[in-house]
Amino acid sequence: MGQEFGGDVSFSFGEHATSVEVSHLRFKEFLRHLRDRERFLHFIDMTCIDFPEDPRRFQGVYILYNPDENERLIVKTWANNGKLPTVSDLWPGAKWAEREAYDMFGVEFVGHENLRRMFMWEGYEYFPLRKDFPIEGIPEQELPSLTEVLQGRTDPPSHDYELLHTKVPTLEDLERTEKARLQKKAQLVLNWGPLHPGTHGTIWFLFDLEGEFVVQSDVVLGQLHRGMEKIAENVYYFQFLPYTDRMDYISAICNELSYVTAVEKLLNIEVPEKARYIRTMFAELQRINSHLLWLGTGALDLGALTVFLYCFREREKIMDLIEGNAGYRLTTAFLRIGGVHYDLAPGTLDAVRAFIKDFPQKLKEYHMLLTRNRIWLRRTKDVGIITREDVYAYGLSGPVARASGVPYDLRKLEPYAAYDEVDFDVPVGEVGDVYDRYLVRMEEMAQSVRIIEQCVDKLEKLPKDAPYINKDHPAVIPPKEDVFMSLEDMVQSFRVVVHGESAPVGEVYSSAENPRGELGFYIYSRGGSKPYRLRIRSGALYNLSVFPKLIEGRTIADAIALLGSLDPVVGETDR
Repeated sequence: MGQEFGGDVSFSFGEHATSVEVSHLRFKEFLRHLRDRERFLHFIDMTCIDFPEDPRRFQGVYILYNPDENERLIVKTWANNGKLPTVSDLWPGAKWAEREAYDMFGVEFVGHENLRRMFMWEGYEYFPLRKDFPIEGIPEQELPSLTEVLQGRTDPPSHDYELLHTKVPTLEDLERTEKARLQKKAQLVLNWGPLHPGTHGTIWFLFDLEGEFVVQSDVVLGQLHRGMEKIAENVYYFQFLPYTDRMDYISAICNELSYVTAVEKLLNIEVPEKARYIRTMFAELQRINSHLLWLGTGALDLGALTVFLYCFREREKIMDLIEGNAGYRLTTAFLRIGGVHYDLAPGTLDAVRAFIKDFPQKLKEYHMLLTRNRIWLRRTKDVGIITREDVYAYGLSGPVARASGVPYDLRKLEPYAAYDEVDFDVPVGEVGDVYDRYLVRMEEMAQSVRIIEQCVDKLEKLPKDAPYINKDHPAVIPPKEDVFMSLEDMVQSFRVVVHGESAPVGEVYSSAENPRGELGFYIYSRGGSKPYRLRIRSGALYNLSVFPKLIEGRTIADAIALLGSLDPVVGETDR
């Protein structure tokens, strides 16, 4: 590969990442070579890094995957006068990634078909992920209190906050954004969301309709954008953990697992065996929990109320298990860098075993209600067919990819936690329609039961006092009970909490198999206690990006079934 491009490419082989830097003059040619001849077919992610001290300033970072060899490659190139060539003609999934980089960094992508803001509104003049943009934003717009609006300024003031705050969009800004996203071609432009319950979150869909049929559509995101990547670059590694819960808030433990795995690779932290099995067990309970919410709400969208009620019956049991160990039901902050926060609560394994003994019968009830139901079949069969080529081109992952016959499951391909020590199957579909995505998720819940049962068996055999966190590593905060009883642990806790972890120089891309697909973290470290750049690769975002293509020529009714089968969570798509 390197011989053909000579001095225009340079490779870097790290312990956890292989990267190659390419001259911008031959960058597009090199990517085409990777796709067509080296079989790096699967587009994973694209982002930028801002180096204000470098005259070139912005570096593009592209992550690709070779499904034949199970290899990842990070490709980098420097922008030329703030511009990079679009790769959306090679991988359509790059359309949204490039728009996000344009939105956050101001990098222009030459040849992009519609380079618009991704999360911010049209007319917003700043680029939040640039290093010179303050984390608190730029306070320049007054926000008077209601009393001041009605009565005028008062002394003392009627508020306890600063009057100036960062800009918010006006109705005119939103109208300009809508018109920039979709040029009307047909009879009627229909707005769906962002408050409609069928959108599964604050997503704003635009449909250009000819009768009931969709001629074209676009998706307006950003209503839940909180600048999480910016936050991550301004806090210590351990301080960012609770923020991950608030991305895919239906799968908090899975989010945490993906994040701590990436940090542990960067810091070279070994995780104790007990912690690895606890993580795996709770991640699979969380997967069932998430799929039950998908099943219940997706069925409700299509009129099946009974399934919704049944699913919440089982979800309640899982939430009780999580709460009994983490102390919280939704945003748990249960995992820690180096292990887990708490050892298992007494009786946990007995309660988990009782649940997995009972759950397969409940799963049969769901199948009985839906799988051969003629209304369900009419609404899901041959709707939203995703091909294998679509999976690679749009960067799809999770059940959405596997339903199209692509066995892309990171638990098998790049095992983490204890997944290389348990036995389970990866279900795949044949057609790639809404019905196949339903069947794949149903079988995934059955496979999760298998994994949980093996974790329970293992945890029952481990000694009660087996360590659940690697407090011997200097970057790990010891358990609270040890901090209260040991001077050495107290000093270590104080050092990490006050000064942060000491990370080496380097980069790592690590991802995990979340219920909605591949959740990845790309960390670029210059050393110190904070990442220089932390990129969150959202599986839900890329899965949603194929929606406008799939809905063309279909009806509005199909949009409900299609969106439910993609299963996005806006906390993760927007971040």
